[in-house]
Amino acid sequence: MQDETDKKTLGTLMKIFGGLVNRSALQPSKVKDSKPEDRRFLQLKVTLKGIEPPIWRTFVMLNTLTFLDLHMILQEIMGWEHCHPYEFTIGTGRNAQSLGGAPSYWGIDEGDQGKAVEFNLTFLKRKGMKFTYTYDFGDSWVHEIVVMDSDYNYSGEQPVWLLSGERNCPPEDCGGVYGYYDILEALKNPEEQNEILDWLGDYDPEYFSLDAHNTKLTRIFGNPVPKLRKKNTKKKKKKKK
Repeated sequence: MQDETDKKTLGTLMKIFGGLVNRSALQPSKVKDSKPEDRRFLQLKVTLKGIEPPIWRTFVMLNTLTFLDLHMILQEIMGWEHCHPYEFTIGTGRNAQSLGGAPSYWGIDEGDQGKAVEFNLTFLKRKGMKFTYTYDFGDSWVHEIVVMDSDYNYSGEQPVWLLSGERNCPPEDCGGVYGYYDILEALKNPEEQNEILDWLGDYDPEYFSLDAHNTKLTRIFGNPVPKLRKKNTKKKKKKKK
């Protein structure tokens, strides 16, 4: 009797939470499966985790672009230099999926490595959906990406556009979050830690140029957004007998 009660309770809970948790919503969509009517603009926010004050960007992108495209976008708008492997992680726990890759000269092709080009972002259909992007597994720069708007009203002609942001990303190979904080301390006390500053060169942690980033994005994704064909709403005239 107790077992039957437990089963009924479990069934009720599954029905309740089934409407809230849609596992398929976290499944990346195959490029070949996407339909023209699925095309929307996403407004996304990317924030580099573990750093205060935060380093962040907001941007719009066509949802039929691939994870490889998104990787290229993140490299450009954050200010990275395409030097290391990367990985996107969608979902958590046992349901988590990873898509990644590396610069061509690394020659990496293990598991899902390299499959980022096969999946697009049409599965992002709700505000608040999140996933992560990790760049450089040594320094381990983890970025959180949040959907701010899943159907953004964008009137521009480019498939990708940076809207806003703050602060420069850390220098490549600086030693991760702790190495970045050492750099900030060195910049505050230039006479005490000259070795770090000699290695650092010309670096401004507050630098951010919206125009410069958008110029780079236009150079890469400069093709105008294809127009959707308008549906023929005219009713066919009935032929007179």
